[in-house]
Amino acid sequence: MVGALLLALALPFAAHAQQTDTAAMAQQSAAMHRLDWMHGKWRGEARMLMPSAGEKVVVHTERVGTLLDGTVTVIEGKSFDDAGKVPFNAFAVVSYDARTQSFSMQSYTGGRSGNFPMTVLDKGYAWEVPAGPNAKVRYKASFDGTTWTETGDFLAEGQPARPFFKMVLKRIGDSDWPVAGSVTRD
Repeated sequence: MVGALLLALALPFAAHAQQTDTAAMAQQSAAMHRLDWMHGKWRGEARMLMPSAGEKVVVHTERVGTLLDGTVTVIEGKSFDDAGKVPFNAFAVVSYDARTQSFSMQSYTGGRSGNFPMTVLDKGYAWEVPAGPNAKVRYKASFDGTTWTETGDFLAEGQPARPFFKMVLKRIGDSDWPVAGSVTRD
């Protein structure tokens, strides 16, 4: 009897947790429009300064789209070396929290992942990754109307910034990713 009473009391809370918060979704969608410039397929060059191997230059690609009625932006970055191998592949989900009015990026690459605060600028963004005691990696991106440029700097307390990454990409077309091929009702 007590179990049935607890279940009856819990059902309204569970149902409430599943309801769509249309106001939050509208705020999320509006905020995510600030990243519309990224949508599509991109290709260009990336230069990475490798600690033990010097500078590595690769062909870098990005594809960017939205899910959940435009409330999240998904990004896949993939690099190709001269032999066609993939030395770098990353995936990220950018979202906006209507409660805190802040962006975040959930990033996955090379066996590592994390959720990082993200600052969205008029035509760009910035985000940071902890890199040890008193150190971090800062990424900054900008879009000038035709070119997406992103840089990465290693920052250690008391030392000048050390650039280690730069990509310069041109938009090569539209993309229906990730919506294309999603599961349908039928």
